[in-house]
Amino acid sequence: MIVAAHAGTGKTYLAEMYPDKVIDFVCMPYKYLLSADKKDHEVCKAEPNLIMRPEWPDNYAAELISMRDSEEIILIPPVIPVLQMLNIEEIPYFLVYPQREAKEAYLRRYIDRGNSETFLDIFIQGWDLFLVGMETHTGGQHIVLKPHEFLSDALAVFPLDQHG
Repeated sequence: MIVAAHAGTGKTYLAEMYPDKVIDFVCMPYKYLLSADKKDHEVCKAEPNLIMRPEWPDNYAAELISMRDSEEIILIPPVIPVLQMLNIEEIPYFLVYPQREAKEAYLRRYIDRGNSETFLDIFIQGWDLFLVGMETHTGGQHIVLKPHEFLSDALAVFPLDQHG
């Protein structure tokens, strides 16, 4: 099962809580050429000097599609071109994102986890743009989180005891 969840919804936390059942399939190594000192993905997200891989997003989507029959829950960021490829392949997925009113709560989450000012500028200044993209996306089953909710609160929709 694939779950595409917006930044700050708790993908990494959920994967750490259920390491045998959940995979946090981060896109950074597929999207950017990362040096050995860029292993802390939260800190280097949105750094302006990162060099994008020319094969992005096809490389990430291909690897994700190869995992389609995995028994684990695979958590990914909601990269629209990747989701469109899942639609083409007719691979079901959940798309999880916050309510618009959750902007301040997410700003606090991003600060608390150590995201850079550039990341904050992109994700907070672009809040409405990101949400419009997800709200209007026609694929997947949509789950909208309230400001105080996390991905783990959606477990009733994809219970972990049924996976892995």
